[in-house]
Amino acid sequence: MNIDLEPFKKLIKQRCGLILEGLAEEKLSTVLAQRLIVTKFGNSAEYYFHLQSSDDEFQDLVNLLTINETYFFREVEQLHLLTERLVPRLLMQRKDSQPLRILSAGCSSGEEPFSLVMALREKYGDEVSSLFSFAGGDIDTQALAKARSGRYNEFSFRGVATAIKDRYFDHDGWDYHLKDEIRNRVEFQEMNLFAEEFPAALHDCDIIFFRNVSIYFDTQTRRIIQQNLASLLNENGCLVIGTAETIANDLGVLSLIEEDGLFYFSKGQLIVPVPATAPVFDFSRYVPSKMAAPEQCDRPELPFVRCSPPVASSLPIAEVVVPVVAPFDPCCNIDEVQQYCREKRYKEAMAMIVILLEQNPGDASSLLLKAHIQLNSKEFELADASARQALETDPWSIDAFVLLGLAAKWRDLVKEAVRWFKQAVYARHECWLARYYLADLYRVGGESDKARREYRGVLQLLSQATVPDHGIKVLPLGIVHSELRFLCEHQLGKLGDQQRRVRRK
Repeated sequence: MNIDLEPFKKLIKQRCGLILEGLAEEKLSTVLAQRLIVTKFGNSAEYYFHLQSSDDEFQDLVNLLTINETYFFREVEQLHLLTERLVPRLLMQRKDSQPLRILSAGCSSGEEPFSLVMALREKYGDEVSSLFSFAGGDIDTQALAKARSGRYNEFSFRGVATAIKDRYFDHDGWDYHLKDEIRNRVEFQEMNLFAEEFPAALHDCDIIFFRNVSIYFDTQTRRIIQQNLASLLNENGCLVIGTAETIANDLGVLSLIEEDGLFYFSKGQLIVPVPATAPVFDFSRYVPSKMAAPEQCDRPELPFVRCSPPVASSLPIAEVVVPVVAPFDPCCNIDEVQQYCREKRYKEAMAMIVILLEQNPGDASSLLLKAHIQLNSKEFELADASARQALETDPWSIDAFVLLGLAAKWRDLVKEAVRWFKQAVYARHECWLARYYLADLYRVGGESDKARREYRGVLQLLSQATVPDHGIKVLPLGIVHSELRFLCEHQLGKLGDQQRRVRRK
């Protein structure tokens, strides 16, 4: 079915700011075809006319177009910034007994606002109910319904320590049900970031978290959205944007500040006193012990502004020195990003990628490395989207085929994963990495003959005097040939034992 997408793209951008190009355009085409069937309109023109006048149908369409990729305690270092820096000073500056209002804008299915509640409850205990009020807003009404239910599966707990799950969730069969003491703390509201007006419950905020959302908007739209969010902030309020997005969102709307190696935006006068005896928030308890604390950015020395404490405060205060952020020097290149990826310094790598894609939105290498980082951060749907976008520029990219195969593999989409790895092997027979992943999928799926064939193929390629070029040009693999040979030999041995046992029976 051929559908003219342009009027739909313009209407969606006009109403909610979403830019639907590339892979998103493909998704729009698929979703429109589905809605034509569901609504029983004869053609796309009739449906478009209906869409203009029906808020309910427009909402149903947007629900199908949004990507809800989130999980608990994402970018945990920013929770440290919240509990140890932003909240203590805002509490001290409070002129009345009103609770601090904290908003998660673009909250999706609720993992972010609930993470904020849990992090602050870890520090302030039962006082969290009197000190803070929490709200979450999103345009996707289905995601909001899930947030209100407070029910999640394992996919929402990537990297969350078991102790936190046990403390705040009840395990119910396959799902985890958030305890009422946390679930009832957040008020969820429908929120179109591009709207001219917002629900009263979202106004007068002291802190707004707006993370990993701005990537879906162009620069002009991001500026409008940031102006909208600024209008929801109280004077001296703070806006926290995802670590990989902040530099690209320095649009002159709010003041950019760096503190503890992290960035955020501030509205109004810069006043940053903190209690001298402030307890330390140990964010390591939120993640498994094997996960290291986030690295601090290595930055050149910057000029400083010394900020005095407010006169009205009677609490013990330590004078804090806050750097004035120098203009960001975008002299980064793919080689540098690759090196950061090899060192697993993904935060710095992603910040560079954001800048490179601002300069050249279709750069395949930047998109592949972006997908690589998203894959390693277990953001599988986002990794899939980035790799597909790279494939539009280079339809025969072995890197993209392998990334798409891995993104499907980790989501248990076995047939799709096999298809992508086969595509890599078809495009380059010597791609021993794709053949290894194929062998593993065949082995797990019980296709022993196919698995043995692929494992032997990998061994043959890796045993040559000069290992053939696998065709992967961008991804920083860091694979040791001897270790991969050992794994192939080990699996072939196990498959041989299984075959002998079957023959004896």
